[in-house]
Amino acid sequence: MAMSSLCHSTLTLALALCFLPCITSSLNLEDPNVCSHWESYSVTVQESYAHPFDQIYYTSCSDILNWFKCTRHRVSYRTANRRATKTMYRRKSQCCPGFNENGEICAPHCAESCVHGRCIAPNTCQCEPGWGGSNCSSGKSSSCCCL
Repeated sequence: MAMSSLCHSTLTLALALCFLPCITSSLNLEDPNVCSHWESYSVTVQESYAHPFDQIYYTSCSDILNWFKCTRHRVSYRTANRRATKTMYRRKSQCCPGFNENGEICAPHCAESCVHGRCIAPNTCQCEPGWGGSNCSSGKSSSCCCL
């Protein structure tokens, strides 16, 4: 009986998990700019359990007023069902701070657009030759200063 209850609870939990929305990330977990953490969520499941009840039975006794039959009580158990909330855990992946999701990778984000260059780290531009400044918008002079 206990094994049947355990199997029923396990099957019910397995079915509940099948119908959860699929939480999969398209991010490449090998990317060093992908951060992850564990998050908890609740699932309502149907589970079986041993429900106690008072069972009345009769036994022979010396009570002549009750025709030598006495009432006795004992606690018995029957299988019942109930709803329960289970706390589950899943790993959630997202881009680390300073990075934005770009397909399967986390690309660095620069608050100012890199005008003549590319963003190589959070708020860090790598400028094309001849350009400078924090966002690669300043042209470098090619003439030499003479005294």
